[in-house]
Amino acid sequence: MHLIYPSLPYEVRTVDPLWEPECAWAREQGWAVSLYDSEAPRLWSTTATAEPAIYRGWMLSAEEYELLTTRVALRVSTASYLASHQASGWYDAIHPFTFPSAFGTAATLPDFSAGQRYFVKGLVKSFGTDSVVASQEQWMRLCRVHELLATEPLFIRQFTPLQAGSERRFFVVDGVAYGAAATSLPDELWPVLALLQPRLYYSLDVAFTAAGHPVVVEVGDGQVSDLKEWSTADFGHTVLGALARAIQS
Repeated sequence: MHLIYPSLPYEVRTVDPLWEPECAWAREQGWAVSLYDSEAPRLWSTTATAEPAIYRGWMLSAEEYELLTTRVALRVSTASYLASHQASGWYDAIHPFTFPSAFGTAATLPDFSAGQRYFVKGLVKSFGTDSVVASQEQWMRLCRVHELLATEPLFIRQFTPLQAGSERRFFVVDGVAYGAAATSLPDELWPVLALLQPRLYYSLDVAFTAAGHPVVVEVGDGQVSDLKEWSTADFGHTVLGALARAIQS
């Protein structure tokens, strides 16, 4: 397998320290490893290989990811990357298994007439503690503080209380969900795996509502998802190992 990790800016031979443990683990398996400086952009590899690569690093915009595809053959296409990375790529497919949501813009004021609360985020990232809004005043403050343009696309989600500490990150490879320390995906969410086919590799954040029901919090592209509760070795043996087998089959 060929893996690409981020380098330090303008130091293309030095892996970013955050990704160094995983990169070192991959090299120990004998896999080809390349480093990529997305700011330059430059790609550096010590091993010549023509096999398609899997990127593992910081989030990339659509334009940045497409630029990487011109430097190296990636196993995950730009379209597939965005289908997991951006909420607009996955919400419609699995809406019965996640929070009721709508897409709008900063100019789209939600209905607060009955005391509704919303969790507001971009297509990829939230706005931290400012994301929960319960009034027009809070909405306007969010737009002002984060300097949102009127046309800024937003993912507006019904606020749903969750059980504290219940969120877990699963990685899905070729339709199979893997949890840290062999945690199993709740049975009620198994249909999600079929609905998100044929994505090769993505993350699935799952939690329990205050009422005890499992729910998908969000989907992400596995290439740019951090490990959260996973250890490097567990992630490597379980997820990267599954990826290597899927790519070779």
